[in-house]
Amino acid sequence: MYQLKARFASPQPRGDLYLLGPSANKEEITQPLAGAPAKLGDGNNRNNAPSWVRMFFSLQVQLTFVFTLLLILLVAFAGLLLGKQVSTTYEMIVMLVLVVAGTAMAYALTSLLLRPLGQVTDAAQAIAMGDLAQSQRLPLRLPPQDEVDRLAGSLSIMVTRLETAENMQRASQERFRQFFSDASHQLRTPLTSIRGFTELLMRGAKDDPETSQRILKRMKNESERMTLLINDLLTLARLDDTHPLKLQYVDMIDMAIQSIEQTKSRASDERKIRLQLVSDDKLGVQADKERIKQLLFILLDNALKYGLPAPQGEITLKLDKQQGQVMISVIDNGDGIASDDLEHIFEEFYRGRHRSSTNSSSTTPVIGTGLGLTIASAIVRAHNGAITACSEPGNTEFKVLLPGAD
Repeated sequence: MYQLKARFASPQPRGDLYLLGPSANKEEITQPLAGAPAKLGDGNNRNNAPSWVRMFFSLQVQLTFVFTLLLILLVAFAGLLLGKQVSTTYEMIVMLVLVVAGTAMAYALTSLLLRPLGQVTDAAQAIAMGDLAQSQRLPLRLPPQDEVDRLAGSLSIMVTRLETAENMQRASQERFRQFFSDASHQLRTPLTSIRGFTELLMRGAKDDPETSQRILKRMKNESERMTLLINDLLTLARLDDTHPLKLQYVDMIDMAIQSIEQTKSRASDERKIRLQLVSDDKLGVQADKERIKQLLFILLDNALKYGLPAPQGEITLKLDKQQGQVMISVIDNGDGIASDDLEHIFEEFYRGRHRSSTNSSSTTPVIGTGLGLTIASAIVRAHNGAITACSEPGNTEFKVLLPGAD
């Protein structure tokens, strides 16, 4: 199997990318990596240059060559000044020794000075090929002492951000796969039921009016369930950054009164549903009115489903203002949410797995898609707010904090 690797040995210029792989005689085969990014300012002519020319592309060789030229000029100038005092042969020998010794010293000094830059280059090439762990090879000195230190520090920050981005991408992909799998399962269930009911009708159940009506009613319920699920999925899709909110001033007191009235009309019993105002201040927010209405609907509907029925059942919508934020609390006196479920209730399609058998809704199937609280959380986040839940037997509270506009 072939693998990506950086080749830094002479005479190849430092920084080229090569594809390495095993040959038949177990020797290493090297060839330039197709699609490897070209070095800035190199052009294509360098790749086609002979090997004896490519060695001069090295910054170390170029600096040594420049220092040698300067040394030759200095020695030649000194030779001209001393030419009348010493013999020509002796002069040439001294000049040659000086040039050779100066060149060797220049090469050694440039090697020492460019060693940190070489380490940065090696690590950068490895990072470019995806090996982010090579960032440990970066010669970091704090505080930075020269340009190489600043370059190494910038690369280290870049690698940290790349690692964070990769982790976020992997987590996002995993959430998407799980969400897609759950959504597919949720859609497949009503479709399978409708198909089964259709087959029953085709096999003769349609000839019995009572059975036919019962099956058609079940099919209608399943289709409505699928419609609810699709609408909730569309709502979640629209709550991203590509669908900006229609912000306007919303009076939360008026909105709460409307929501209480709608909740009372939906309730199947005479349980107590009341509004509690804790603060005398104005309770206004800059928000999308329809989304806030949907948020209150979800929280109150959740209290209807899982709270105690009449006459013991009570639902309270409480409004308050704390440090410039409007606080919305929906409280019911149901059996509560198990602690094992509480940390997962805002996840997609999550259903409480530890519900008490004494819950009022345990004997009646709860109609829903498992996306209500997920949508509520998305609405709150879109408004730069926060939502939390706390629960114990006899008291469950969902608390929402939104930036106030007054």
